[in-house]
Amino acid sequence: MGCGGSKSTDTVSNGKSKEKEEDYLQEPENDPVDLEDIVVGYPPPKPNSSRKEHIFTEKDKEAGDSRAKQIKVEDYPSLDDLARALTEGLKNDVQKVRAIFTWIGLQGSNGSGSKDKNNNNQDSMSPQAVVQKVIQRKLSFNFLFTSLCRAAKIPCVLIRGLGKSVSYEVGDQDVDRLNNSWTAVYVSGGWRFVFPLWAFSAVVGHSKGTWTLVETQGKGTREKEEASSGRTISHINEYYFLTEPDEFIYCCYPNDSKWQLLAKPFTKQDFTEIAYCRQRYFQNHHRITTPAKCFYQSANGVCDVGIKKLGKEDCVYTYELYFNHEQSKATLPAEIQLEKYVAILNEGKSVRFRVRFPSEGIYKLLIYGDDSLLCEFKIQCDEDVDNVKPFPCNPESGFGPSTTTEEAGLKAKSHQSGVISIKKTRNINIRFNVTKNVLVQTVLLQNNVAQETLSQYVNHKVKNQELDINVDLPQQGEYALQINTKDKESGGSFTNACNYLLTAENMNRKQRNYENALEKKIRKNLQECTNSGKLEELQKALDDFDKVDLEDKGDRQRAVERITFLRLRKELKDAIARRHGEKLEEAIENAKQSKYEENLQNKIREAEELLAQLRRLNRFAHEVLKMQQPTISEIHNYRHPKPLAYEIMKATYILLGEEEGRVEEWEQIQALMRKQGKEGLLRRVRLFDTVDVTENMVNSAAQLLRDYDEERVRASSAGLATFYKWATNVIDEVMNASDESPTESKTSEPAPKKKK
Repeated sequence: MGCGGSKSTDTVSNGKSKEKEEDYLQEPENDPVDLEDIVVGYPPPKPNSSRKEHIFTEKDKEAGDSRAKQIKVEDYPSLDDLARALTEGLKNDVQKVRAIFTWIGLQGSNGSGSKDKNNNNQDSMSPQAVVQKVIQRKLSFNFLFTSLCRAAKIPCVLIRGLGKSVSYEVGDQDVDRLNNSWTAVYVSGGWRFVFPLWAFSAVVGHSKGTWTLVETQGKGTREKEEASSGRTISHINEYYFLTEPDEFIYCCYPNDSKWQLLAKPFTKQDFTEIAYCRQRYFQNHHRITTPAKCFYQSANGVCDVGIKKLGKEDCVYTYELYFNHEQSKATLPAEIQLEKYVAILNEGKSVRFRVRFPSEGIYKLLIYGDDSLLCEFKIQCDEDVDNVKPFPCNPESGFGPSTTTEEAGLKAKSHQSGVISIKKTRNINIRFNVTKNVLVQTVLLQNNVAQETLSQYVNHKVKNQELDINVDLPQQGEYALQINTKDKESGGSFTNACNYLLTAENMNRKQRNYENALEKKIRKNLQECTNSGKLEELQKALDDFDKVDLEDKGDRQRAVERITFLRLRKELKDAIARRHGEKLEEAIENAKQSKYEENLQNKIREAEELLAQLRRLNRFAHEVLKMQQPTISEIHNYRHPKPLAYEIMKATYILLGEEEGRVEEWEQIQALMRKQGKEGLLRRVRLFDTVDVTENMVNSAAQLLRDYDEERVRASSAGLATFYKWATNVIDEVMNASDESPTESKTSEPAPKKKK
């Protein structure tokens, strides 16, 4: 199987169309025509400081694609002529590489070379002959792409390694047979991946015939896959043009670790074990919340796999469960129909797929997001599973509050998680705010007890826009609570709004009507710590409470909610203090997904403003970091610089933290520009943060630059213009920040709920 994109859809047994991933091919280990993997003198491989979206704009795409569509292969006698026609006059290297990339893709999708054109007079290395050989798989896509890039004076290297192509199955431990090759091009000051073969061709319908679909969306089925080599198609898959290194490593592992272009390279074992994530997983910003491994082992016949979507957009997650009838030692009993063996547990924007296994064997779980395949997992169950039973029900919206709940007119107030564990006490109270004019229905389900019998153990009432549900479980076991609504005015039938999975244990133990002195002290301490606001003390008090297994009279639930709030607040504070982009994104996302978003609004706003500032600083630095060393050397080599050059570089170094006395003379600035490593100019710009910039520094830099504008500076030197623009952007950023009235960001404390 492959690690790539998809255009095709396959219909599955539940009647819904799911977008299936296409599988990918392997390039030959050697081309019949020699081509050096790398040319001496190319820049060394190293991680990039910017993402694809920062260097590849819609204008770049339009310019490159437009040029590619105008060029006909038969009009050019050599690859050099063809490369010149494709790239001449385009504004930057990204546009040039885009034109080459799109043009090659068009040759395959238009069917060029698909017919065997025997022309004895045709040069074997003419563009027409080379394209024909590539389409016929007699030459690699790498050869054509690399040759054209080099002819256009764009550094391009051939990278050899392992690629999870059509022969890969999720969970495979032997990956040595997955030899493949791809390219990297040097554009916008850094190396970027392009995988021509995977971008321009794919395999549809490939199957080894070893898997049987056994459950999809709560419905049991037995659909055995038939072995098929599939068929190869031509298309253009944008994902493999300038692919991000931290995504590319999930499916492509270079022999030389430097060409991972990662600050922390993967080992071969990491590559073998990492989760099998498809391109939609990355493009739509999902994240695995359980271990990001491709192979899981069940525990007591159960396995959890978690995933969440980053950002504000919601996602509907679904799944398919397969059984491997060849690798499994046991056969799946014919009398067992696998329905209700996978539950979707909602946890905010996170989802957890809980899989139960009625039989030993090898399984495969496919997770979809909005009908696009996101990731696959191989799961082994080699335990005694006699006691593993299906869930009481398996609702499409899962267990726990979701967007469906709010759309149905309910907002969870007491229980945010879909699983409620009940110990000792039989009673559980669940509360919602009612946001629409709806009628409510509650249904209790259990595998071994009729629904009619259980109806007496659940009741609800709506008062002052609050729904209060009481469940009094008759005995130990696992239950499902379904909460349905319908509009009061329009009527119609009830639709499912929310569900909870109730697990009741130790209910037969005799309950005491009293607590001893120590237990009373522990309960009181938990109540006091809940109101104190100190996270560490509250967590210890909760641990002490759980150790003596006291009945939860609402104290424990309040403590858990308080801990959740305090942790979210601490996460925001820590991220702000560290001024770390990824930590800020994660803290903001977690806070917004919680029910405390309103209470944390001020801290969220502060974190968002800081994140926006850090992104602006990164954008300011981008043009500087794209500069070639010869441009910087040119500035450094000025023997008698104009005042313009001296004052721009002096302002730059003042903003970077140099004392004015150390940059009074041009020779001092030259000495600073010669420094490398941690004290190098580009590294200092990359790590720059306004937190260390004082008002005096800004005023001094602004005074030096006051007589210039970008047009005048650019007329003198493009390199100086880049530093001028960076410095003026930084000055504006700091001045704008100081103009804002400084107000301390506080969080609104949620009022502790009192016992009734």
